[in-house]
Amino acid sequence: MSKEKIKLIAVEGIVKRNNTLLAKHLASLTDARTILEEDGASSMIDVNSSDPKDLIFKKHILRLLDRYKSQKQIVQTEIFHDQIISDYLFYADRIYANLKLESEDLSLYDTLFNFMEKEVAIPDLVIYLQNNTETVLEKLYANYGIKNNLMGKNSIDENYVRMLNEEFNEFFMYFRWAPVMIVNANQLNPEDPKHVQDLIFKIQRPFSGVIFYNPPITT
Repeated sequence: MSKEKIKLIAVEGIVKRNNTLLAKHLASLTDARTILEEDGASSMIDVNSSDPKDLIFKKHILRLLDRYKSQKQIVQTEIFHDQIISDYLFYADRIYANLKLESEDLSLYDTLFNFMEKEVAIPDLVIYLQNNTETVLEKLYANYGIKNNLMGKNSIDENYVRMLNEEFNEFFMYFRWAPVMIVNANQLNPEDPKHVQDLIFKIQRPFSGVIFYNPPITT
């Protein structure tokens, strides 16, 4: 990847663990810096509320603020002169807000978001890790635990994941602020050096708009 042409890459997808793994491996092979959501999380802040909807709103706003502060590093410090790979796209936070927040809370969220988005750097390239819903669920259960057998309930809201996946697909298909590479993550192993190297090779070729990428099938 040419640092003169691509300074900021954002990796995004529903399966956060895979976003982070790919961002780290891309950075290790290209001598880039990473901005990881886990590094900027306000883990020491205790958010409480007796109202479940209010708790969701508070946690969402806290995450938005954490992301905003991390992204501000790019435009405020000399780190911007290096190549940077982030394991999330700031603008995609709006997808979660649309699905989770009540109308009054969403209005307040929009006020904050509209201010913040003017202050963060626009990526030079977005890599969207696209999975079908069944694969997303398999990866989420594998990463965060098996189904909760208590009273026959699942530990993950599968209907929500389906809606979220649909919203993600539509969002990135029509994202026009930066070039988007939609990666077939059903067959991507973010820890496979062959996959990462091949992805780097594809990134080096200039493109605009939205393109699709299928990782090589390895045995």
